[in-house]
Amino acid sequence: MNDAINLVDLIKEFGDDEACRRYIEALRWRKGVTCPRCEKPATPVANRSTYDCDACHYQFSATSGTIFHDTHLPLWKWFLATYLLCESRKGMSANQMKRQLGVSYKTAWYLCHRIRAAMLDVAPEPIGGTVEIDETYVSTENLAVNQCCGAC
Repeated sequence: MNDAINLVDLIKEFGDDEACRRYIEALRWRKGVTCPRCEKPATPVANRSTYDCDACHYQFSATSGTIFHDTHLPLWKWFLATYLLCESRKGMSANQMKRQLGVSYKTAWYLCHRIRAAMLDVAPEPIGGTVEIDETYVSTENLAVNQCCGAC
């Protein structure tokens, strides 16, 4: 996948669950499918989108242990929701997500929270240095943090 993708390209590339699942598998297992429990090779189960570990016989799927685990919502809707959250300039409410995806408010709220939590896991460190915020540049070097004004 390209670094920059627009909505049309997203729908072309990830318009069905099978394409989304293949992409998750490619990201997760670059050197072949391995068991999440024992790290040994695994074999696909016939006619299902699951794998069986050759060593411990644990059955798992590409979505096991991810934000997509145990969801009844199609993966393409998850991908679309992630795109919408990342591309919306000022964030997106659960109500807006509900309208965009045609899901219930509860589902939209759950989607937004899980995606945001996953984004925190990726970049837990606060940003620093020169930061661009809505066409404004603020340098943390010029900010006086915890400096006494001399009046205390």
